[in-house]
Amino acid sequence: MCKDKKGQAIVELSLVLPVFLLVIVGIFDFGRALHCWSSLNNQCVQTARSAAKRTNQLVARNLFTSTTHTKLDEVKEVFWSTGSPMMAEEDYEDVVFDKVGTEGDSVTIRASYNLTLMTPFLSSIVNGGATRSGAFKLSASATEKKE
Repeated sequence: MCKDKKGQAIVELSLVLPVFLLVIVGIFDFGRALHCWSSLNNQCVQTARSAAKRTNQLVARNLFTSTTHTKLDEVKEVFWSTGSPMMAEEDYEDVVFDKVGTEGDSVTIRASYNLTLMTPFLSSIVNGGATRSGAFKLSASATEKKE
């Protein structure tokens, strides 16, 4: 047996550590993406539910107008108040409030969020339709029938 193995551990560590850190940060990025998508989906569902509620149950049960349902400004406030604190408002795009406060028997809320990945190499490879380089576009939508 050879006893000159003083540098073996440091060489093995230098070979394995970058791969190990890449895997750990990738797991962290996947968790962030799952949280952001889940939060965005919940945000759309809660907002659609708020927009579909009838403000006065006794007036005009067969009409769907801005006076019988929640107003657009209040619906927008619900959307921004139900968001995750981890998600910056400037990274949202294509937020659509369809048929809120207008004629129609259903409300649709759609939104997209640009998530910037932290994993090296993966952020440069993956461009999931986002406008920024290194970002991944998450989208969610919710449709609710008006009461």
